[in-house]
Amino acid sequence: MTHNWSMSTRTRFAIATGAASALGALAVAATRTGRDMGEQIGGVPDGARLARMRRSPNWWDGRFHNLDPVAGMVSSDGTTSREVARRFLTDRDRREPAGPVPVRADGSTLPSEGLHFSWLGHASVLLSLGGERILFDPVWSERCSPSAHVGPRRMHPVPFALEALAPLAAVVISHDHYDHLDMATIQALDRQQRCPFVVPLGIGAHLERWGVDQGRIIELDWSESTTLGTITLTAVASQHFSGRGIRRNPTLWASWVARSPAGSAYFSGDTGYFDGFASLGAEHGPFDAAFMAVGMYDPAWRPVHLDPEEGVQAALELGARLAVPIHWCTFSLAPHAWSDPPERFVAAAEQSGVAYVMPEVGEAVDVSAPPPPSHWWRF
Repeated sequence: MTHNWSMSTRTRFAIATGAASALGALAVAATRTGRDMGEQIGGVPDGARLARMRRSPNWWDGRFHNLDPVAGMVSSDGTTSREVARRFLTDRDRREPAGPVPVRADGSTLPSEGLHFSWLGHASVLLSLGGERILFDPVWSERCSPSAHVGPRRMHPVPFALEALAPLAAVVISHDHYDHLDMATIQALDRQQRCPFVVPLGIGAHLERWGVDQGRIIELDWSESTTLGTITLTAVASQHFSGRGIRRNPTLWASWVARSPAGSAYFSGDTGYFDGFASLGAEHGPFDAAFMAVGMYDPAWRPVHLDPEEGVQAALELGARLAVPIHWCTFSLAPHAWSDPPERFVAAAEQSGVAYVMPEVGEAVDVSAPPPPSHWWRF
């Protein structure tokens, strides 16, 4: 991950406490060594945007907070930051696929009837609700990094070019980490699409810095909604953190509920397991599909990243009729083996009796008639 870049003590600690923090440290370090990363880091909320953020019940002491206190990211099992860093820097081969990842392009255009989706790798999901399309957390760049030359590189091609997308109803972002909010992809979508960008509080500052007109940005706090066509999008609580530099939690993070007459879906973004899933299910569910982050976990990051078993449990509590694992396959951002997330997720889902689908990257899926698991990741 270092690629001839000398890591500072602060950066080594950042790696130990999460890949997102490490990428933020990379951005700051690269800026200090003369590379212009300011634009990639994004904007700083001010004026009316900052005033609105300060009115949020989730904001105090100059930053956003989770519903449950998350004092640190080191688990109670005694895992130390040094041990996490050592796992990150060893056994790299097991964190890559043993063969070429199958990638399909049929998911670029989805049917206009019912509820369909295509998983596009990592956390990127294209969802069609009766022909109205939402694109969640799109990342089309080669690296999820503030640098085009350093940082985690994708392990399979994008399934199709952004130009292949039909008109979108919305681009939705869960939080501002580099593997969920990609500057180049946002700028391309800004040029090619006419839809709004729906984001948690504060993230509009990044988009404006990158050239998106303020009139196309909709910023929401948890439990706030916006209606676009027949789709209602609601930002709901998640347990995570934010920041594209060293500063922690300057913008809000969220999971999302999408509901229309064609169906309903839950998109987790990044979250740890917390006691809010049952209440979210009671208030907003049941869901026809729940897209659950089940990869990029480590015992030391348990407060802010679901592992596969927790993803299945959360899907149960949400009342999901179909669970879809995301946030794995594309980038190596955690010490676990590449194939651990699907193997553990399938085992947990089958033991719990949760209906699930394991789509190939870019595959078009009809939620009412999902394909049977093919175990395509087993090379």
